[in-house]
Amino acid sequence: MKATPIKRVYSNFRGVDFSNEPSIVDLRRSPDAINVWKNYGATQGRCVETRPGYRMLNQFINKKINGLYFLTNSILIIHAGTYLYYWKNFPDTSAGNISFTFIGMNNVKSSFVKFDEKVYMLDGKNYTVIKEGNNGNISTIKYPFNTYIPTTTIARHPNGGGEMYEDVNLLSKYRINTFLGDGTSTEYYLDAQLIDSVEEVKVNGSVVNDYTVNITAGKIIFTTAPSEAINGVDNVYIKFAKTVEGYADRILKCTKMVVFDNRVFFTGNSNFKNTIFHSSLNDPTYVSDLDYYQDGTDESAIKDMVVGNNILWVFKEPNQQNETIFYHTPMEVSEYGKVYPVQQGNVSTGCYSCAINYSDDIVFLSKYGLEGITGDIAQEQALTHRSSLIDSKLINSGNYEVASMTEWQGYLLILSDNKIYLGDMRQLYQGVTGYEYEWYYWDFNQNITLLKEYKGKLYIGTEDGSFFVVEGTNDNGEPIYSCWTTPMDNFGFENHLKTTNKRGGIAKIKTIQNGKIKIAESTNKRDERFITSKSSNGFDYSNIDYSNFAYTTKNDSYIVYKIKDKKFIDLSLKFYSDELNKPFGLYEATMEVFVGGYVKR
Repeated sequence: MKATPIKRVYSNFRGVDFSNEPSIVDLRRSPDAINVWKNYGATQGRCVETRPGYRMLNQFINKKINGLYFLTNSILIIHAGTYLYYWKNFPDTSAGNISFTFIGMNNVKSSFVKFDEKVYMLDGKNYTVIKEGNNGNISTIKYPFNTYIPTTTIARHPNGGGEMYEDVNLLSKYRINTFLGDGTSTEYYLDAQLIDSVEEVKVNGSVVNDYTVNITAGKIIFTTAPSEAINGVDNVYIKFAKTVEGYADRILKCTKMVVFDNRVFFTGNSNFKNTIFHSSLNDPTYVSDLDYYQDGTDESAIKDMVVGNNILWVFKEPNQQNETIFYHTPMEVSEYGKVYPVQQGNVSTGCYSCAINYSDDIVFLSKYGLEGITGDIAQEQALTHRSSLIDSKLINSGNYEVASMTEWQGYLLILSDNKIYLGDMRQLYQGVTGYEYEWYYWDFNQNITLLKEYKGKLYIGTEDGSFFVVEGTNDNGEPIYSCWTTPMDNFGFENHLKTTNKRGGIAKIKTIQNGKIKIAESTNKRDERFITSKSSNGFDYSNIDYSNFAYTTKNDSYIVYKIKDKKFIDLSLKFYSDELNKPFGLYEATMEVFVGGYVKR
């Protein structure tokens, strides 16, 4: 009687699984895949294929890439080392297109926000405003620049009093007081003492100079008494300067900022580890000395801020008191206007490096991996782990404490130790604590410091100042090694030996211009060995490699492979590419085996 083979079809691929021993990984996942992904834009996620490569655009030699911001499609700001560069006509590198605007930047990762056609930048040392000018040029000004000057007191009488009107601006040493002249008084007391100087004095709208100043007392002595105010309207205007030591540094030493509720929020000042500051409405140059909040104690620092669902989430590093996650919601108060009271979340797991809003999912990196927050803020929040499938690699990477995240092509990208982990919300599965993402794993041969997404493209900055765009079929001229391996499969009979049906192997592969796929196999008895390869090239006269040419216009084709192996327990297939400009794509693969006798010791 002829034995009936058992057919195994590997399809509907989902991602990697580094959490399990290869023989117990789900057949749709790979225990050892690298540099592959699902290109949803090309195949709607129906196959796994070689990732795009990267191409160098420029190199800022020995200057670590700390920040990137696109003013327009053709104007790029680059923070490299201690330099701030301006690149017009991007990506053209012709002479005169790239120049530096400043030296003396802080050599750490910088933060950018755009507000009212201007870009504001923080690097923990400088607060810089950047604006596009005429003819593609830009204006770039480091603080101190023109900031809002508050009128701190109005309706003030010569000897004091009046109505407190606006708060002191941390970013300005200047203040304005306005008075109701009484027609007889010559001495006018400001609302501050020990001032620096008086800058301007007006009486009835006209500038006057017939006065002296008592710096210590904060007093103006007029030669002639200003006239009496008419109808209760202030008629004496005094602009003066008073520097408060450390006020400006509260903002300049911040390293992170986000826009929330039409205000800019700042944090990351090592002298105010648990504090966030915020600007006034629609004006990043006005930060009241009273507009700050302390989230928990200063035992632990704030690691990141994330905006989502009209909430400002604040994530702190782990601490002994379990005060790690706070949130702020806008609230109107009649006496103070808009305020952002701090509320403590009930999640105690701390943030190890950073956080992000990934397609309305608020997630952060803890020392255990990627965590997501579920539940309404008015109810009890729960923590849901999102990265069980990659934690064994992710949390043990060398630079995990400075990992960063961005969103690109619908993926969540985690950069850690030159590895990129791609979380895919389009493929969810039910984990132990809730839904989790499927993941893919890329390895770049670069010391990456920064990932930047802009209009669908991904840009890479490195430790040595190299600047790349992710595109093409090679890594800056070098081959991309990519592979997808199936789990060690026992075909449902762990206690039986198997023999392959050498005519039962076939794979459906993606047609890719200049594509090529190779196949290897391994068993519990035998190390990996090469089986066969095939061109998967489409028909396109442009950029054809005629040494790797096959006439087809379909989006998929097939490769047949013959594998001869006897008396093994489990077997794994490997689909891969290791040649220059030869990517591969895989839809599904089929393997047949005959089941034999029992396994013996």
